[in-house]
Amino acid sequence: MQDISHRLRKLLGVLNSSIDTFSETELAYTPAPGQWSKKEILGHLIDSAANNHRRFVLSQLEPEPLLITPYDQDQWVILSRYQHTPAAELLQLLTLYNRQIVRLLENLPESAATQRCEFDNGYSVTLRWLAEDYVMHLEHHVYQIINLTSG
Repeated sequence: MQDISHRLRKLLGVLNSSIDTFSETELAYTPAPGQWSKKEILGHLIDSAANNHRRFVLSQLEPEPLLITPYDQDQWVILSRYQHTPAAELLQLLTLYNRQIVRLLENLPESAATQRCEFDNGYSVTLRWLAEDYVMHLEHHVYQIINLTSG
């Protein structure tokens, strides 16, 4: 899990060094109806961190397989009002939450990486796969934030 933790730390660095290049107006810009602003993407990443943190802990506490329940991503973003939250607060929360996830992943026993996790459609993965998928998801959105046009 050390490799996953390293990638996660690197992504946090990229995001933190890049976000200052955008104004609050640019971060709040919505590119099209039904699409998220950069701030809402940051919020979505906070929601993802919260859901995955829970999964990473529960996979070690509950009998196998851990059932991975989906969440309504759009409603989480709307209800959390990320569009109306200062971007600096979103970035700080996202960064701190992911630092905690890094600590969690770095201290997982190697045997935990093979814990089974099952999606509601029956698809079964390991905790390691879930952690890798989480980092890939974060990576996708970090580069989306950096490259998304701002009007």
